[in-house]
Amino acid sequence: MKNMVEPTEENILAGDHLFNSTAKPIPCIICHGIEGDGIGLIFQGIKPYARNFTCYQSMKKISDGQLFWIIKNGSHGTQMPGFTKLEDKQIWQLILYIRGLTY
Repeated sequence: MKNMVEPTEENILAGDHLFNSTAKPIPCIICHGIEGDGIGLIFQGIKPYARNFTCYQSMKKISDGQLFWIIKNGSHGTQMPGFTKLEDKQIWQLILYIRGLTY
């Protein structure tokens, strides 16, 4: 799958808002941290640790389609829940924001 949502400022800001406050069941920031580095508020309480979105070496191996599937369905064997209540467009907006955290 390819992200069909344009990387406009509006869409990236919508992804930022979801990541930091409105995504359900919990905002992404809780586990993935302010910087997206995997060091969130509950960092030490989850195993394996949350994904570090800032790591280029790790993130370059993950396609947008794979990120979409993980966000939508969760990740078996981790604490990552499925975000089934998000619309597809919202997930793509989240992915745009997450891609911007990688360096």
